[in-house]
Amino acid sequence: MPYRSAILAAIEDLKDYQTGSPISSIKRHIQTHKNHIDPVDDDDDPTWNETLFQSTVKSLLEQGEIVHVSGSNYKLSEKCLKKRTELLRARAEAELEQKSSHNRHHHSCN
Repeated sequence: MPYRSAILAAIEDLKDYQTGSPISSIKRHIQTHKNHIDPVDDDDDPTWNETLFQSTVKSLLEQGEIVHVSGSNYKLSEKCLKKRTELLRARAEAELEQKSSHNRHHHSCN
């Protein structure tokens, strides 16, 4: 099971921006939405592994991808949000360029 992407997606999907998402909600979200998890990740084992889940949370904290808010609550870090925004912007610009290029080619054929 790809814990890294699943944890980040769960935190984003739960939308607890101020207080963070409880670890129990993150876990439940991942287990409920297994079919929607990106299959390309560190681990492709479909069974739940609590040790791997906890070590991935710790790793995401150390890498600055998530931050510990209080108790057992976590949210996406500013670094992670900024990186996500940049990826979305680049993807949107690429799609716009592709459409623009397609339109130029289409119009030049007339």
